[in-house]
Amino acid sequence: MSLAALFDGMTEVRAALTGDRRGHVLEATEAAAENAEQDAATVAMAVAELDGAAEALGLGALHALQVRSSTRATLTAVAPDAFLLVVVDPIRRTVELEKKLAVWAPGAAGAADDVELVAASELAVEALDLPPSGTSTTIRAVTGSGASPAPARDDPWAALRRSLVRAHLSEAVARLRAVVSAPPSAEERPGSEPLPAEELGAAMQRLLEGIGYVMAGDTMGGTRALRELAGPGQRNTSLRWVALYWISRAALNGSGLEAARAQVEEALALSRQLDVEARALSQLVAAELLTRAGKHDKALTWISEARSRFERVADAWGVAQAWLVEARIQAGTGKEAECLAAAQRAQRSDPSWDGPPIFLAGRALLRGELAGADALLAPVATPAAGRMRKLVEAVRQQAVRQEDAGEFLRLHHAAPTAQAIRALERIAEASPRFFQAREALAWMLVKLGKYGSARDLFTWLEGQPLDPEDRAGVQLGLSTVEAARAAAGNQAAPAGAPPDGQAPARLTDSVLLTQAGGGTGGSGDAVFSGRLSVFSLPDLVEFLRSARRTGQLVCSSPAGLGVMHFRQGWITGASSPGTPSACDLLVRAGTVAAEAVREILPEGARPGLAPCEALVRRGLADAATVQAALRQQIELTLRELVAWTDGEFAFNQEAATEPAATATAVQVDAQELLLTLFKEMDEASRGASSTGA
Repeated sequence: MSLAALFDGMTEVRAALTGDRRGHVLEATEAAAENAEQDAATVAMAVAELDGAAEALGLGALHALQVRSSTRATLTAVAPDAFLLVVVDPIRRTVELEKKLAVWAPGAAGAADDVELVAASELAVEALDLPPSGTSTTIRAVTGSGASPAPARDDPWAALRRSLVRAHLSEAVARLRAVVSAPPSAEERPGSEPLPAEELGAAMQRLLEGIGYVMAGDTMGGTRALRELAGPGQRNTSLRWVALYWISRAALNGSGLEAARAQVEEALALSRQLDVEARALSQLVAAELLTRAGKHDKALTWISEARSRFERVADAWGVAQAWLVEARIQAGTGKEAECLAAAQRAQRSDPSWDGPPIFLAGRALLRGELAGADALLAPVATPAAGRMRKLVEAVRQQAVRQEDAGEFLRLHHAAPTAQAIRALERIAEASPRFFQAREALAWMLVKLGKYGSARDLFTWLEGQPLDPEDRAGVQLGLSTVEAARAAAGNQAAPAGAPPDGQAPARLTDSVLLTQAGGGTGGSGDAVFSGRLSVFSLPDLVEFLRSARRTGQLVCSSPAGLGVMHFRQGWITGASSPGTPSACDLLVRAGTVAAEAVREILPEGARPGLAPCEALVRRGLADAATVQAALRQQIELTLRELVAWTDGEFAFNQEAATEPAATATAVQVDAQELLLTLFKEMDEASRGASSTGA
């Protein structure tokens, strides 16, 4: 029924419009047409937030909303996928109108509970532009009717969202397989809208690329990659919400507050259709947006709501994230006691996360308590904790002033503004041995899209006496800049020549991202490098597989050197310090005599494919048996390398020529190996938990 027909003869109605829960106008009367789009977006946001407040109070879903003052009155009926807003004469009775609304949305009928909320959600009230006094807001809700569903642990789409927002990219690929293989649901829920396999695969690859850009520090590149997925043309609500979430993150890490506001509002509206975790995460991002806007009290209210949702679904990761965001807000307002208490709550919520102890060590550093900072960092063995130790030691060695170190820590979470850049430049000039300031400045330039200037800084840093970990970070910066310049179509040379006549390293790709241009010819061209603590080996292997790369991945750690060979994304060979060679595996299995292997493989020679070929040629083993040993060697190598969380990696691109035909050549599906490994680790973890219980 049209709006004109629905309200025919009702003189108390001044204007009306209907919209979907995303804020898109479906229909509007002539009186509402001029501001229909803005009103629909505003009401959609307010309805989502007030709905969340009702849910937090255990009231169920929002079905009706009445806003009254001496000058304005509106009635809103809320259905699961749409709403109807009616502007009425504030001095007229609305009994008959409410009956009409009950026809449009049966949940708005009089059987609902009437609950009066005072500033239940400050942002919602602000969005509705309510007058400061003389206003009552009534929410009529029915418990259990359409509230946001709790996250179903066996819902493959919920599990996929969870992996993507946590940036567990290799796990996300495994979750995608579960989504594809899941039987079709009898009832299509928002967030599980089916997509053709080809379209889903392309969208997932785009998501992974965009998240990789944001993780690598290129917020503009991440936004470019994700923008299409975040638009209304994306039919799957889960994929669209994840894209909006990461674009919001990119905007907050960059300097686009207004852009972030629009994305956060849309993500909030979409999250209402998903589950409690999605809503909590969207609220957490909204709280960070409010903090950047200087509205700290409102931000703390939103963090409290988000944290209560995380607690409701026993999400320790989310609870800890919320507490640490609160700690940063309290630090920004000068409330040190509240700041420390919140950070300690974050640490207790998720003891395995290094974020809280690093934050607390930073606060100790600001107070001049260097020994206290060391004590807080002592039990933490992550690279991020190592960088904080370097900062503490730099202060101790007077390589940087304590005041400048504190400013440096604050700028790590600041927007890349001109003021922040000038502050980092000042610190770098005052402390020339403190290379971290120049590296942070280079990353800030990346966030602003000033790729040429960032490359100049990274290139200069590469020529300095850095330790291996810092050098890996600089090389990662160079590769990120090159990929961003290629993606943006900006192939111009950097503004300044490298210092001291140094030629910039040729790094033509970003970690985790497919190459923008064609492949490089020849072998030995370094495509990307970085730290295993930043990009885990499973993520690297998955991206090499999905991008169909050909080349050699070399990983170094205190345990030694590990190597994996790829051809068109397939693993064709691998070795690591603790893994026996294929020949050794054949000897251990009793298939081949050790003397025969020693005869083929002279002392000091490295085992590889050639000895395996020789075994087949001499009739000492059949091709299938040797291939099985080679596959076992690859699997054992991957098992060892997955456990390496500290160290460096470099991938060298090779020309994807056709391999020579051999009897023992193998091609192993990396994704299948990883899925098997993750499954075994999960089963082992559950078994250990059961034994402990």
